[in-house]
Amino acid sequence: MSTDARVRYTKMVIKTSFIELLKKKPITKVTVKEICELSEINRATFYKYYCDAYDLLEKIEQEFLDELFQNIGNPAQHDFKDTLTLIMVSIKANGELYQILFSENGDKYFPNRIFTLCYKNSSMGKDKKFEKLSPVQQKWLYYFIAQGCSGILDQWIISGMVEPIDEVVDFAEKLLQHTLKQF
Repeated sequence: MSTDARVRYTKMVIKTSFIELLKKKPITKVTVKEICELSEINRATFYKYYCDAYDLLEKIEQEFLDELFQNIGNPAQHDFKDTLTLIMVSIKANGELYQILFSENGDKYFPNRIFTLCYKNSSMGKDKKFEKLSPVQQKWLYYFIAQGCSGILDQWIISGMVEPIDEVVDFAEKLLQHTLKQF
């Protein structure tokens, strides 16, 4: 079922207004009233699609995750370097939006959600090189790596995504390989 053009337009205006407000202040200070005024819609229209500003942010993030995983496919089919490259290319394609979403005004924990989703779709536990680790230790290792990658991604986004993607990915790959040598 396709969404009516008016509905798509209304949601786009609401999202655009919301992002404009996030440029200026944290989500904790963004009100539905402000979003509606900037969007030139009434509150009933907003509440038809979203519960509050947090729900709107979550839906924008989910759209990004859906698009990201559509672009990269199944992370289990790619190695670390390819997956991280695809993630960064996808983020850079919508740079300003993601700088705002990942900033302290948006959801600074969003990069970690990306890697958590990658873990759920990865084949790390099936990898022969980790068979001497228990399933719990494999999970710990993945999250240790994911948190580090999330931090690198976060800093890359905050600094304006000026460093070349391949340079960032190569650096993360070296850190990963050094860590994995221990196992």
